[in-house]
Amino acid sequence: MLKKEKMTIYLPILLFLLMLIDGHFTRMMIRWSSGDYMASAHLLILVLLFCSLSFSKRYLLITTLVLGIIFDSYYIGVIGIYAVALPLLVFIMYGMKSVIHVNIFTEFFSLIIFITGYELFTLIVQMVFKLASVDSTYFITKYLGPTLLLNMVLFALLVFPLKKLFKEGRDRSV
Repeated sequence: MLKKEKMTIYLPILLFLLMLIDGHFTRMMIRWSSGDYMASAHLLILVLLFCSLSFSKRYLLITTLVLGIIFDSYYIGVIGIYAVALPLLVFIMYGMKSVIHVNIFTEFFSLIIFITGYELFTLIVQMVFKLASVDSTYFITKYLGPTLLLNMVLFALLVFPLKKLFKEGRDRSV
């Protein structure tokens, strides 16, 4: 297990790699379903959920702001949507920290709520600025449903390794 100080140095790199893995995994899932469904992986959000146990709010807010700017510039070309969505998500995670990390079930349902809120927020902002036009039925059945299902499976597979990885720094802040 990495020490807290080393994790502080490597966490932004890990989160950046997770952002890229999310994008590639999502593309793989779209190809796997022949384009019928668009399941979006959110390993980044899953790891951020457990990072809120170990790292200070300020550290994660700055890190997610930078990652959001990179995400915006790489994936959609308009800076601002994900640069706001990711730090806002982390801010809410810290605000609800005492409720989220009660047990594995609250963490599971919190992840579902965070992913749903994240997807809805980014979609609404894109629709307001006319960057996207999406039918609500299509969004729910072909995108949000498969996305939640995929991330439920990822949570089940990764919850215990992530809890163990971020347990060491639980009571300390950066």
